[in-house]
Amino acid sequence: MPNDDNPLLQAYDLPPFAQIQAEHFLPALDRMLAESRDQVAHIITTQTPFPTWDDLVLAMDEIHTRLEGFGYLLHLLTSTRTGDAWARASLDCTERLHDFQAWLKQHPTLFELYQRLADSPIARHFSPIRTRVLKKILHQFHQHMPAGLSLLKLRMKEVQGLFLENLQMANQAWSKAFDDETQLSGLPSRFKQQMARQAREAGRTGWLLTLSDESFGIVTHHADDRFLRQQMYEAYSTRASDQGPQAGLFDNADILRQLLDDRHQYATSLGYSDFAQLAIEPEQAASTEDVMTFLRQQLERQHQHFKRDADQLKGFAAQQGLSDLQPWDYPYLANQLRQQAAGVSKEALSAWFTLESTFAQLLRLATELFGVDFVERQDVTSWLPDVRLFEVSEWGAVIGYIYFDPFSDANRDGFPNTTTLRNRHITAEGRPRHPVATLHAWLPRSEGPEPVLLDHLQLRILFHEFGHCLQHVLTRADYRDLSGINSLSRDTAEFAGILFEQWCFSKQCLVRFSKHYQTGEKMPEEVATQLLAFARTQTSWETAVLLRSAIFDMALHRSHGDGRTVQQVFDQVGAEVGHLPVSPNERWPNGLDYLVTGYGATIYAYVWSKELALTVFQRFKRDGLFNPATGRALRETVFAPGDSRPLSASIAAFSGTQPISARAG
Repeated sequence: MPNDDNPLLQAYDLPPFAQIQAEHFLPALDRMLAESRDQVAHIITTQTPFPTWDDLVLAMDEIHTRLEGFGYLLHLLTSTRTGDAWARASLDCTERLHDFQAWLKQHPTLFELYQRLADSPIARHFSPIRTRVLKKILHQFHQHMPAGLSLLKLRMKEVQGLFLENLQMANQAWSKAFDDETQLSGLPSRFKQQMARQAREAGRTGWLLTLSDESFGIVTHHADDRFLRQQMYEAYSTRASDQGPQAGLFDNADILRQLLDDRHQYATSLGYSDFAQLAIEPEQAASTEDVMTFLRQQLERQHQHFKRDADQLKGFAAQQGLSDLQPWDYPYLANQLRQQAAGVSKEALSAWFTLESTFAQLLRLATELFGVDFVERQDVTSWLPDVRLFEVSEWGAVIGYIYFDPFSDANRDGFPNTTTLRNRHITAEGRPRHPVATLHAWLPRSEGPEPVLLDHLQLRILFHEFGHCLQHVLTRADYRDLSGINSLSRDTAEFAGILFEQWCFSKQCLVRFSKHYQTGEKMPEEVATQLLAFARTQTSWETAVLLRSAIFDMALHRSHGDGRTVQQVFDQVGAEVGHLPVSPNERWPNGLDYLVTGYGATIYAYVWSKELALTVFQRFKRDGLFNPATGRALRETVFAPGDSRPLSASIAAFSGTQPISARAG
């Protein structure tokens, strides 16, 4: 195929998904890499006498942008389309692209040119924003330049992939079939419909239960059959380990140990004391000690909450004739207590929130707060029939795009997340390149004629991911290294998502967003009160899990080499946190995917960012949850700057409060 006909090589604002086929990727990559090498050689030749901003920084930015966009499309399409051709495209291109990008990040001459520009007399007159860009670029070179680290980084990437592969195989290896529906007592009807479909797809009658985050949560919270809850709990809590029903088959213990060894070696080679110190360097926290102090302060603040919930749950269990509580009983009893407090079930409450209506209301909220419009584009294609595209504009001018990918994929393990196709930036010619975000909601499809209905957790997830998208498209930062959410530190990146979740705990917002799927009526205030009672009852268990994961993650990466195994670190942190019931054969670290999906030594960011989000939300509670002036202030002081200044400075400008780091010591 001639390269001129290859859609991946054409200039486009949005990818021509309908035209892209698997066979386009390899020839496109060959052409891109050849052109990029020539461009790099030209940049080096012309910039060696006197490096400049436009012809070095912005010229290299165009190369990085093109390669990153190609990588996004490669991953997106090869992970959502099946067949040998797509598998071969991934195999042919992924490693080559990664190797070339690594070559750019450790190119000694490019590093020298950037350093010379940063040290030049003209750089003294650069704006603080340009200075920050250069600092970030040089920091990236610092982490990639040392000899011998390329192979170590490649091995870490491979080990992380093996961890996830083992976890996926462990999930797929466990299932349980049912022929008697009475065994499924308590499970939501929509979930049972999903189980029936899974059974049909497996060539069976009845119902089939598989292992996933969703099925674990639903079964342990809803199944009346105590033995079924036990089976699900034991299978899930021992995934990819030497324990449980698949003991030893997909054990991640050695893989995790290798990854921790490699991370420690990588960090110390760069001059850090441990991987945790390296991981938090771009974050808001000043040190890992600050992080641990902050987390333990949070834990101390929760102890009364833990005790109150535990006492309430045990008293409730005694009323049910249960005295010997096991770990698989706690989620079930907590859910019963929530329903008792609310006076209504979670399923009944979800009848007020259809996906279609809720998402439309979410767009209206963003329009009201931030003064931007959303227009659904019907004239462009996407990678799946269900994916929708929304054009974001202001005063009639496009400022960005958001793809909405609503549903989970039965063929893949996944989770709600936001990805980016392009960061906002201004080219050397002065042309704006609009940011593009993708919201992967990973919601289950409706199994019947009824629309997709959202429970409160799914509502929060939708708000959370939409917050990420807004943070990406509402920036006004002109440079790629400052404008995208992937360019942010982890605690900065999580802030917007957690902030938007706070609207889900407002009665006013719940009523506004509601629309009963049968009657079309708004939720009465007394029902909103019931929903909030449900959402706020017995929440300590989720809080304890997050604190345990955050403290364990930080302790694990700080304590490498002290002789303890991963499980021993986890057990000791679990004892420190307390509250959570445990059984002897649990192996939670072996299935903790946050350790290998970019959150190593930064899981704490969810706790840290929540404190920042609550600080900001206080102003909305004072000024009005839908106050346009407050929304504009948030946009201008927090979203617009991107990473051109620390988040703490942006929040101080918005709320007039000091950052967490100043309060943690």
